[in-house]
Amino acid sequence: MRGILSEPDPAISRGACVLLLSPGIKGRVGPHRLYLKIAARLIPLGFHVLRFDYSGLGDSEGYVDERMLVDVYNTIHAGRYVDDTICAMDWMQQEVGVSRFIGSGLCGGSISALLAAKADSRIECLLGIGLPTVLEGGPENWAKALTHHQAAALRGRYVRKLLDPKAWTRLVSGRTNYEALWKVVKKALPVPAAPKPAPGPSKPADTDRTNPHFASAFWSMLSTGRPMLLIFSGADRLRYQFAENFESHHAARLEPFQHLYEVHVIEKANHVLSSAAWVDELGDVAGRWLSSRYPAN
Repeated sequence: MRGILSEPDPAISRGACVLLLSPGIKGRVGPHRLYLKIAARLIPLGFHVLRFDYSGLGDSEGYVDERMLVDVYNTIHAGRYVDDTICAMDWMQQEVGVSRFIGSGLCGGSISALLAAKADSRIECLLGIGLPTVLEGGPENWAKALTHHQAAALRGRYVRKLLDPKAWTRLVSGRTNYEALWKVVKKALPVPAAPKPAPGPSKPADTDRTNPHFASAFWSMLSTGRPMLLIFSGADRLRYQFAENFESHHAARLEPFQHLYEVHVIEKANHVLSSAAWVDELGDVAGRWLSSRYPAN
């Protein structure tokens, strides 16, 4: 594997390395050179920053055998690059003498960091940027994890399609995702008041719609006292998937851990944080959070 290690001035080094793991199949630079911009904010604060290409991607050797992109994404959600991440930490410890790590990255980089943290306690905290919480494996998974926010956006599109003959042809030909369509309609209907439950044992909660690998790793981080800062973009579906499909579902269980994880939303930002102002906000929030946990020497 090949990558770039950026080192701070030894006089200000905090002895910790931020692993900016590649987002999905993209390389170590990130969209619109996002990772270089993040590194430029963290290095003057005293953090090492390591960016590398996963096996089979970018400048690294290896192969990607899957023919469908969605299949690659699903394997990432299941921990495809955990071993690569552990290998990078081993190299840092042996060659640079750094053994304290902050797992980070955009989207697929965040889930890889979280899953690696479950496998290796050298990752002491998580700086998640657009952390995905549900599987992307085809329309069946997409429909199951559909949030109220997504349904509201889709309703407008479906209403406009009522006047489009091609849309009606698609509907009757069987090419429409009927499960998703029904969920959009169902979420638009008023919800009747739930009857007061009778005394007795409580019923089990609804099935968790999140990626089981994500949920297991998330609870592992919290149970071992490792903090997380989750930064989401306000215009990104990933924020609503986390809020509706995980936070709301596990509100009672999360309550004792409120001091260990924080959520910051960059309003109106898109998934890749393409505006300089959004990158600045990310850098400011992340820099303050990391500096408070890794005091300067």
